[in-house]
Amino acid sequence: METIINLSAISKKFANRSVLKGISFSVKRGESLALLGPNGAGKSTLLSILQGLRRANEGNADVFGHKTGSSAAMAKVGVTPQDADFPPQMTPRELLGFAGAHFSDPEHVGSLVTAFGLEKLVDRRTGGFSGGERRRVALALAFAGRPELVFLDEPTTGLDTGSQAMFNRYASMFIANGGTLILTSHNLHEVFEYVCDRIVMIDDGEIVADGPISAIRDAVGARQIRFRLDDSSQCPDERFQRDNGYWCGVISDVEPTLRRILHDNQSASNLTVENLPLDEAIALHRAADAH
Repeated sequence: METIINLSAISKKFANRSVLKGISFSVKRGESLALLGPNGAGKSTLLSILQGLRRANEGNADVFGHKTGSSAAMAKVGVTPQDADFPPQMTPRELLGFAGAHFSDPEHVGSLVTAFGLEKLVDRRTGGFSGGERRRVALALAFAGRPELVFLDEPTTGLDTGSQAMFNRYASMFIANGGTLILTSHNLHEVFEYVCDRIVMIDDGEIVADGPISAIRDAVGARQIRFRLDDSSQCPDERFQRDNGYWCGVISDVEPTLRRILHDNQSASNLTVENLPLDEAIALHRAADAH
């Protein structure tokens, strides 16, 4: 697949503080990548460099083979920032029309209105919108020009469950049709499990994990096992702890553990084996790398 983003040894300082320290990775067409990390890790700064809003102190960055921020690069890019401050007198219909006019083949406004649940908002002035309503408009704007690459900074902030599901569906469709998506978040929200197939985790300005979500889980090799025992039974395996009526444990030797549980505990019921939540898998992956 075609490589559309190249970062090589990107470093950025503010005053005497290093925010990014030699960041290097590439992104291919059709990938969906989540930039993860705690607040202050450098995610938003890196996204600003990719959009050409900031310049790196060291290193090289290009998008579609062009300098970041150039008209040639940005002609194929859609963006949603963290903060969505719109002119209060404008309506979503006007904003979407204005954004689409900057592209040669814009998305139909009606399609975006439906996709992001804006039917009741489309002709209202944005000055009275809630944070979640402004966020939905901002997400729709990112796709107004039928971009090939979309940058989304904290895209689900302020969204309710229904709006998050709308975003998941539209983002998944965008990726399935060959679009490339770069998301940032400080929370390992379920949206990244549904939408993204790769993570790059940044901490203190450095990459601490990079790869497909499935590969990180497989590298950890552990699963979460849960089961119930009757009230008179105790679990002999110290790796399991009581949790709201269940015995729960993160286990690497899954098959022998399951055999032992079922053999030694005739009252075992409601047994499940699940992948670890992404945040736990990453924590174990990092701990293993540290050793």
